[in-house]
Amino acid sequence: MSFQDLLKFATQEAVKQIDKPKTQRKAERVQKKEMKEPLLHWAFGIMPMAISMLKHRIKEGRR
Repeated sequence: MSFQDLLKFATQEAVKQIDKPKTQRKAERVQKKEMKEPLLHWAFGIMPMAISMLKHRIKEGRR
């Protein structure tokens, strides 16, 4: 893929995004944000979540 093809593709995508109504762009942004994984899970896998669940379970058991 040449630089000219890449530039053409980027320009087309930018124009598509600009042509969308503002409300639709906002809705897509919110939807994308909701589907995003939490940072701890994304960065370190499932172990931090397992440790926090274990810690929470131990706290509830002491009460």
